[in-house]
Amino acid sequence: MQNFIANYRINYLLIGFFIFNMALGESLPANESPTPEMQDEFIAFTPPEGWKLVDAKSLSPSVKAMVIGKGEHEFPPSINLATEPYARSLNDYLKKVKEVNQADGADWKSLGSIQTQAGEGNLSQVDLATQWGDVRMMHVILLKNNTIYILTASALKSEFPKFYKDFFTSLQSLRFSKNVENKENKNEK
Repeated sequence: MQNFIANYRINYLLIGFFIFNMALGESLPANESPTPEMQDEFIAFTPPEGWKLVDAKSLSPSVKAMVIGKGEHEFPPSINLATEPYARSLNDYLKKVKEVNQADGADWKSLGSIQTQAGEGNLSQVDLATQWGDVRMMHVILLKNNTIYILTASALKSEFPKFYKDFFTSLQSLRFSKNVENKENKNEK
């Protein structure tokens, strides 16, 4: 939970930093955003076409991937994938998320279940005021094997409807994929 709070605040700092450093990003090959290997599987999502991948070295350790699109204002739309170990239930985690958001003065609400390619998760929405204006975020939060996976789509609240379809498609694309390279290496031994 501490990671979630830190990531929540760090993501806004990162987004502000990347507004001025879009040249650091690379176009995503084949619209994929794999995260570092997790033994035989890795978690991935499909970002909107043409969005830029943020250099992983500049992200918080729990943020595995981040992509940034182009908006009409200083605050760009973005999608990021974060993970953290968590040994309790998804409902317990969601209660903590609600508490953290309320303490920060954000308007958080659970929108119910969402079916992703990785399985069923919770879809939630957060509205909060930032130095760039009112921001809306949607989170898919999924628990598997004592790990919380959080896929977050964010944009200025005024621009969110413009990106909603792309955001929702990306959120539903969250999936676990087999690590073919890792499997081949094991078979060679």
